[in-house]
Amino acid sequence: MNFKKILLISAAFIVALANPVQARIYTWDKFNIAFEGPDDGYVPFDFFQDPNSAQVDWDDMVMTLQRYTKNENTNKKNLNEALKSRALGFNMYETKLREIKVKGFKCYAIEGTMPDGSRCIICYLVSDKTPTVLEVVVNYLLGNRDTVEDMIKSFSENNNQQPNEREKPKQKIQKKEDAEKEEQEIKKKQKRPNEKVFEC
Repeated sequence: MNFKKILLISAAFIVALANPVQARIYTWDKFNIAFEGPDDGYVPFDFFQDPNSAQVDWDDMVMTLQRYTKNENTNKKNLNEALKSRALGFNMYETKLREIKVKGFKCYAIEGTMPDGSRCIICYLVSDKTPTVLEVVVNYLLGNRDTVEDMIKSFSENNNQQPNEREKPKQKIQKKEDAEKEEQEIKKKQKRPNEKVFEC
C-alpha cells in the first residue's frame, strides 16, 4: 500500500471519529417513561421476564431500569443507604454519592469503578408527580461519562414521550489515555490481596 492510500484511509477514519452517533428517543410505554441516548442501542431478546424491568445495550454501555412504587421509606437517607448497598453488591470501589438535576424527579446517585475497571452509575429517580421510583444502572467505559450523565438528565414521564430538553448526547470514543487509566485501575485492584469481596 502506498503512502497516498494510507493518508486517504487515515483521513476517512478521522472523519468517521468526528461524526458522533445520532441521538434517539427510547420509550418505556408501560410507564410513560422516555429518555434520549445514542441511536445504536437495542433491547436484548431475552430480557422480558419481569414486567417492571427493562434494559438497553450499546456496544460500550449497558443500561438496566427497574420500576418501584413510593412508600413511607422513600426518603433521601434510605435511598442513599440503598445506593451504597447496591454498589457493595456490585463490588464497586472508589464510590461517590452524587445528586444530578433531572427535571420532574429527585435524583440520588452513586458512581464508582467496577472490579473489571469499567465505570458504573446507579441512580434512583423519584418522580415529583407520580408514585414512580426508577432505578437506573449504567455500566460504561470511562470515555462515555458525559453521554451517560446526559441520558440520565433527559429522563421524563407522562409528557408525550418527549425527553427533557437538553443538548444532544454525543457518544464518545474511548481515548488512549482513558484505556491506559482503566488498565492501571485493574492492575491496582489486583494488587489488593487483603481487600474483602462481598457477595450479594
